[in-house]
Amino acid sequence: MAIPDLTAVKNYLGQTSASDETITSALAAETAAQSRVCRIPATYPDDLGEALKRRVARNLALRGLPIAVLRGDAETGNTILPGRDPEVRRFEAPFRKLMLG
Repeated sequence: MAIPDLTAVKNYLGQTSASDETITSALAAETAAQSRVCRIPATYPDDLGEALKRRVARNLALRGLPIAVLRGDAETGNTILPGRDPEVRRFEAPFRKLMLG
């Protein structure tokens, strides 16, 4: 698999109101973020591709929630979203760089 491009990400997202420019911007940012924390092999593996597409989807979804808090009601209260997506962590785990120091 190659690094996902705009077409692959749009297929993953399905119907979206995000423009191509916005998706491309999110894809570039998340590609850079992934390369900082993962060892990227010469042949880009499917699990890193899936993680990257999910990173972009999360990036776009959280743009409307700048502080990542979902408003609840009187019974349940507010929900604070986790800082890292568990599925992204699972897909990227075998490729994570070890940070020492």
